[in-house]
Amino acid sequence: MADSTPSARRSTRTSQQPLSLAEEQAASALSLLEQRDVAAALRLSLRSSWDSDDEEGEMLIEADEEEDPPEEEEKKEQPALEEEHDGWARELHEIEVPLPRLRHLQNRPPPADITPLHILQFFLPQRLMEEFADHTNAAAPHEWRHATAQELYAFLGAHLFMGIDRLPQTEMYWSAGYQHSTIASIFSRDRFKQLHRYFRIAPAPVDAAPRNPIPHVRALAEKLNQSFAAHFTPTQHLALDEAMVAYKGRSPIKQYIPSKPHKWGYKIYCLASEDYLLHFETYEGKEDDPSVEGATYDTVIRMIQRYQNQQLVLFTDNWFTSPTLMNALKQRGIRMCGSVRNNRKGMPRIPKNAIKALAKGECIQRQKDDACLAVWKDQKAVQVLFNHVSPRTTTTLDRWTDEGEKISIGCPQAIHDYFYHARSVDVVNQLHYSYPMGRKARRCWPRLAWWLLDMCIINAFKLWSIGQDHPSQLRFREELMHQLLEQQPDQRRPVQARAHPRAEDALVKDHYLEHADERRDCVVCSHRPEIRKRTQLVCHSCQVHLCLGECFVRYHA
Repeated sequence: MADSTPSARRSTRTSQQPLSLAEEQAASALSLLEQRDVAAALRLSLRSSWDSDDEEGEMLIEADEEEDPPEEEEKKEQPALEEEHDGWARELHEIEVPLPRLRHLQNRPPPADITPLHILQFFLPQRLMEEFADHTNAAAPHEWRHATAQELYAFLGAHLFMGIDRLPQTEMYWSAGYQHSTIASIFSRDRFKQLHRYFRIAPAPVDAAPRNPIPHVRALAEKLNQSFAAHFTPTQHLALDEAMVAYKGRSPIKQYIPSKPHKWGYKIYCLASEDYLLHFETYEGKEDDPSVEGATYDTVIRMIQRYQNQQLVLFTDNWFTSPTLMNALKQRGIRMCGSVRNNRKGMPRIPKNAIKALAKGECIQRQKDDACLAVWKDQKAVQVLFNHVSPRTTTTLDRWTDEGEKISIGCPQAIHDYFYHARSVDVVNQLHYSYPMGRKARRCWPRLAWWLLDMCIINAFKLWSIGQDHPSQLRFREELMHQLLEQQPDQRRPVQARAHPRAEDALVKDHYLEHADERRDCVVCSHRPEIRKRTQLVCHSCQVHLCLGECFVRYHA
């Protein structure tokens, strides 16, 4: 039977816009066409009246272009007004920079007969080590063998060795598989652990907080600040920056700075010159009564107090730099150059679009009296505030391209000076963490104490390296280590338990390898052409070149 139900019908109409909207769109399109026709007719009528007058030609060209709305013109003019507020201007002029005060005492190379130990004793003299020995004996039990200054010198030399050849556990230096004769022949394991446990650099403070390291190291820090400044004459360039002493234990003054390689630890403000530490100050927490300018301002003024009115140049990073600090240092006879933040009070307002539009090597400069601001584009924009050189003085800076090629790019002199003279504190930190001293301890102050002792070694290395072309910190530490270990008297050294001591233990006193000035053939393997080698290591007593390891043992067997 046929299906009587009619099939479903679908509409064939298409969706249309409302009539009112269509009419409005048609009227708008017609209006645009009429405006174009009127503009074309106007241009056509004016074309016949053009003449050779340049001013009329410029007016017609301007009339032909679309004009910006009044609001956009105001937005374009507003940044130009903001850039020159509070006296900052685009016009640059020369500034008068006074010459640095002449100093009669200059840093000279040490005499040829002076040893690394003698230089270290500038900062850690015999009397100071005797004080350390007295504090150590006071903290130790009565039945223990009293420590002496010579033994503590050797104890310091052992830590130098452990910083060069570092093992994860202290006991491994005396174990059967990892025994190091350099340490085992000077200290027994138990004696070294006793010294490590009771070593003190100051008497135990009575009213000190249990986890505050400052009272334990305050006396040594004050002495070192005086001796560091007394034995080195800074150049014209000073660098102020922060250093971190790595520490993850519990302490009320421990800080966290994510931008540092060692994020947790004690923060120390350091003033350095030519990679030499002149002055330091440990951050002890928020100050109770800072000045109106702030605690950071007060810290900088305290750090440079010794070097006022010498017309030196202080290089800082953006944590310290501000126009207020620059004016204060100028009144104290110190010029300044440092990276700066945009939100510092008194800074000129440069539009962000203008900075982003800079190409690599381009620069924007503003000047207010003697203060100058340079925004120079490298991989990123670098902002430097300075008053130590004229803003018109330019030079070149070697940079690397994306393809790995080295090119010279023009830049203001202040940018060049900041790149080359603001890194002294960073170099000191690199020297410290290359061969770190000290072993792990549960107390809060040993980490900071060993940092102070290592600063003495780094400054001694700087004095020792004056006049040398390519000084090696490793070579200096090796020579200093052997000289410190030799301070231990023979009667204090451990007696070997075995009947026949190993050859390397018996030879460690006089026969050990050290770096020579030139590389020569090894006296052992040079007779075997198939494995012939050249080495720069020489035996201290025999004065012959030997390879480290098998050749040294075969020669002294």
